[in-house]
Amino acid sequence: MSESRHPDGKDAVMSPSLAVVLSILAAPTATLPTDLKPVAPDALMHPLAPLQPVRKERAAILIHGMKLFPLRPHKALRPDLHDWQEPATDLPKTLGATFDVYAFCYAQLVPVDAVCHTPALRAAVASCKAAGYKEIVLIGHSCGGIIAREFVEAYPDAGVTKVIQVATPNMGSDLAVVKTGYPKIQSAFVESVIPALRQDVASRGKRLIPPKVEFATVVCKLRGFDGDGLVWMDAQWPDDLQRQGVPATIVQINHFEACKGPAGVKAITELAREKLTRWSPEEVEKARRVIFREEKPTPPGP
Repeated sequence: MSESRHPDGKDAVMSPSLAVVLSILAAPTATLPTDLKPVAPDALMHPLAPLQPVRKERAAILIHGMKLFPLRPHKALRPDLHDWQEPATDLPKTLGATFDVYAFCYAQLVPVDAVCHTPALRAAVASCKAAGYKEIVLIGHSCGGIIAREFVEAYPDAGVTKVIQVATPNMGSDLAVVKTGYPKIQSAFVESVIPALRQDVASRGKRLIPPKVEFATVVCKLRGFDGDGLVWMDAQWPDDLQRQGVPATIVQINHFEACKGPAGVKAITELAREKLTRWSPEEVEKARRVIFREEKPTPPGP
């Protein structure tokens, strides 16, 4: 397993409150405020309801990541669209040509690992399935990618057919160790992305991504840098995904523009539309040389 690093080369340190966060992870939330909003092909679509006729054969659910509210902590209490989920932005509009697109929003009051267990997310996927969509794709940016991944691991038969992670801190982000810049109400969410915690979750995890669920990760980076400004590349496409043959595509873009910039929108849309298959160990090794520019022995199977 790759170790998470600080920009100065030091290993990430465990937060003093990590034990508290770990204890919370065992209790999925049932009361987190959430919302599901239709955003494309137009924002006037009726909200999902069981057996509602579909416009397209495929549905995409966009799941946002972290957004800090240091000066307006009350905003963390309610589910709101992030800017890249807005109907007028490029990703929903581009996906809307072939998908009915919905945005899943949630309050950031609990560890990221608890969000996938919200009844609202399960109900959204169930409604898509009941409505007759032949494909249901979860697209998660940043922490939203963790939520999408853990949802299919926990509920493999819910109906999701594909997951696309974008700039996702599967092995955490060093910035989560910093104790300033966010209100106390968001601390459980932020601290759940501390690298030491994410590595512990990965080492304790017994689930695998279901073979029937197509899966890919978009690795984002800045030119001349080993990450996108917030998340290292080896945290976005870590060893455990490589061992499962999860394909990765690299995009030269920063973390905040990953779902808004032309290169990111193009990569995400192409992955959403095409058939995804797991890579062989040889294909993983070839991609490693391109993405990380290094040689590494092929890891053992999961």
